[in-house]
Amino acid sequence: MDLLKTSSAAAACGAQRVAVPTEAEEVSAFLLQPNLFGTPLTPGEREEFKTHPVAALGCADDGYWFVRDAAGAICAAIGVRMNVERTGIFEVSALAIQAGRRGRGLGRRLLELALAFVADSGGRGLLFETSSDPSYAPMHKLLTDLGFKQVGRFPDFYFPGEDTLWYYRAIER
Repeated sequence: MDLLKTSSAAAACGAQRVAVPTEAEEVSAFLLQPNLFGTPLTPGEREEFKTHPVAALGCADDGYWFVRDAAGAICAAIGVRMNVERTGIFEVSALAIQAGRRGRGLGRRLLELALAFVADSGGRGLLFETSSDPSYAPMHKLLTDLGFKQVGRFPDFYFPGEDTLWYYRAIER
């Protein structure tokens, strides 16, 4: 894996890759805090956020990155993993930014980091699953701006009335 592109993207947003269990536990606590997301977490999301940052340690195809604020607290995190079919398609497993830090380009830089990681890993594309709730409209716009295409919608996926939207971007070689 060519880590130069991933390292450059991480430096551009001040992100660090989770490298030790204490960092993974901090990322889990950050992702599980109340009201971080625009809608309630599903039981599966809670379990994923509780276990996956630690499980991803040392895994070449999975990773989490985090950004700390001036006080040293985590204020943003992104997780990326290879899909379960292991076909070279990666998925964003988590992307969260504290409300007060949104709208400043941090989400864009974290997604660029994810795209660099997928490219460096020899991946073919990145899939992003997100809510249809109107509170996620800025995320939908950002994904489109970064060249992702909406490729699917599954009704009532999260909760009744809350669909999931799938966005995908192929990795150009």
